[in-house]
Amino acid sequence: MIKRIRQFWRAIKAKLTVEDKVFIDKYLNDEEQKLFFAMQVYDQRHVLNVAHTAKKIIEQNQYENIDYNLLIRACLLHDVGRTAKDICLMDKVTSVLLGKFLPQKSKQWANRAEKLKLNKEKSFWQKRRYALYIYYNHAQLGAEKLSGLGLNNIAEIIRYHHEKVDCKACGELQILCLADSLN
Repeated sequence: MIKRIRQFWRAIKAKLTVEDKVFIDKYLNDEEQKLFFAMQVYDQRHVLNVAHTAKKIIEQNQYENIDYNLLIRACLLHDVGRTAKDICLMDKVTSVLLGKFLPQKSKQWANRAEKLKLNKEKSFWQKRRYALYIYYNHAQLGAEKLSGLGLNNIAEIIRYHHEKVDCKACGELQILCLADSLN
């Protein structure tokens, strides 16, 4: 729970620096940057932290056959399925807490909300359920967005970044999962 409190505090204080923007420009093209900047600032800060952590992991360990550029781009784009228009900070906090204390029920609510993505006029409770849907499905949603841009290699990495899979099959996925868990 302490980790979640720290995450909340970092989310409140999140901002991007000039150095962050230079880093983003170095690795992401214009289309990818549109997806990146569609996320909330706290998610942008999070994925930047994940990318920097991945860099440190690479520097400190011996990894073979890692496509460094692919890894950093995957880190920067791994949460693009969660956009600012879909989920706010309080929705994310609520989703995390419900997932922790009522996991079965929150997944049921999220599953019922999938059809709401086409409904522009959502009630207060529909918006909360939709936020749960985004929370649980952002990896798949982000992968679909990236596939739509022809970025299938990144899409396949981020699609599984919250799944219990054999990460040894893909070194980039293994490092992304580790870096994400540390942030």
